Amino acid sequence: METSFATDPQVWNSELGEFISDNHRRLAEILNDYNPNLSLAFIPIKDRLPGDTKPFAILEKRPGFEPVIVRYLSEIEMRDPAAVLAWVFEGDTTKHGGIVNVMRKIELRESADELLKLKRREDELEDAREHVAFMVSGGRSKLHTIRHNGKKFER
Repeated sequence: METSFATDPQVWNSELGEFISDNHRRLAEILNDYNPNLSLAFIPIKDRLPGDTKPFAILEKRPGFEPVIVRYLSEIEMRDPAAVLAWVFEGDTTKHGGIVNVMRKIELRESADELLKLKRREDELEDAREHVAFMVSGGRSKLHTIRHNGKKFER
């Protein structure tokens, strides 16, 4: 997995023993929110065969059936999660029928972009909420010193 800390924050995954991108995590959450039967699978570097160029897969797990791989994804494709989501939306005939025109494809792509932005904002708000709760609690020692606009506040 390529690591670009400036544009793609990473999260350590103890089970895999490597970093997972926040974008990949968000895509997996959105896929599951969109359809609980869909999930994003990842093959860790240590388990890949030489020449594996598509370490990601979208799985569909329907009750009573074996999981089915809907699509394999390369690292390059995963750099554009909105395109992956748009592809999933386009292929969902239960929501829009079998024919998708050009205008509808543009709308689906915009929806995918907006979903990713909203998920990112949701994560930021959750982090801020946790930070405020920690600061209000006083922390472990019940002592905090906070600097805001050059002023020092102590709890």
